[in-house]
Amino acid sequence: MVEVKTGDFVLPGDNLATVEEFFPGEGVYEEGGGIYSSSVGMVLIDVRTKRISVFPKPKTPAVLKQGDVIIGRVEDVREQSLNVSLGVLRGREDRELPAPKVGTLHVSRAHTAYVRELDRLFRPGDIIRAKVFGAQKEQVQLSTASKELGVLVALCSRCRSVLDKEGSKLRCPNCGSLETRKTTDDYRQGVL
Repeated sequence: MVEVKTGDFVLPGDNLATVEEFFPGEGVYEEGGGIYSSSVGMVLIDVRTKRISVFPKPKTPAVLKQGDVIIGRVEDVREQSLNVSLGVLRGREDRELPAPKVGTLHVSRAHTAYVRELDRLFRPGDIIRAKVFGAQKEQVQLSTASKELGVLVALCSRCRSVLDKEGSKLRCPNCGSLETRKTTDDYRQGVL
């Protein structure tokens, strides 16, 4: 672990210290004996009280509402739904997202056509663009049921290389694996 000092810029999830070294302060959380940043910001270590904190860089978090477009990473795919780690709000990339930082995409909102197997359209690790259709305090409901929404970048299920688009399929340039996804109309073009 790299030693963290006051003034260091950190991202959510960065390991800052252990609970044996410091007490968790503002903008951090404790998990498994470690202290991690819960926001983008600057580290402040109070040596006298042995407290470590992170003060957010953006002053006000973005507020999610129906119709917003987010960029996120697929974390878990199940038969009827998938969980997405929310990354940024399109148009407000300079602001941190509020809690919860996980969204859910139900199979009925994945595509305009009927979907039988959700894991044929999305895989863990895929970077997606999705629209918020419900943002309650406890959960964010997402949809990818339009051509500009879906997978922006997909990784090969076998070797984890970035897949290239060939017609309606995706091919791995490394191992040759051929896969399907619900891709955006601008797949891998660098547009959020």
